[in-house]
Amino acid sequence: MISMKFFDQKGWVSLPIIALLLALSTLSVNYQQRWQAAFQWRAQLDEVAQEQKIRIDFFNSMAVNPDFSSAKNSDCLGFCDLMSHHPQKEWQKNGQAIQYRWEHYQSVANESAATNHFYRLCATQNQHQYQCWWWQENRLLSSGWVTASD
Repeated sequence: MISMKFFDQKGWVSLPIIALLLALSTLSVNYQQRWQAAFQWRAQLDEVAQEQKIRIDFFNSMAVNPDFSSAKNSDCLGFCDLMSHHPQKEWQKNGQAIQYRWEHYQSVANESAATNHFYRLCATQNQHQYQCWWWQENRLLSSGWVTASD
């Protein structure tokens, strides 16, 4: 009789075990999903940090002590539109690249006034958002972000 009761209760004993395994597998899936989301988030942060680093390196190389003699004379009255098809140069470091425009134009108010030299350095990685710096003579006037649109 004892052995019969053991066989009769076999299903009841395994049901809690199945529930426990189901709960553990659910926890495992949730943990893996959270781990994957955290890994993707860290990868995105690393990508942003790399983009920031190349912009900082570009700034330190080109804008901190600018070589005004390497600026191209502007073909436009003032500075050309950033969306114009004027050629851009490429600056590279550690396999990453930034396209930039380094322009110069001279302004003469009238014949008795002195000539003013203006410079603009604009850098981009996506041809849409530019980080720009403006100088008059050798004095930095302003810097900021410019969004170019068609």
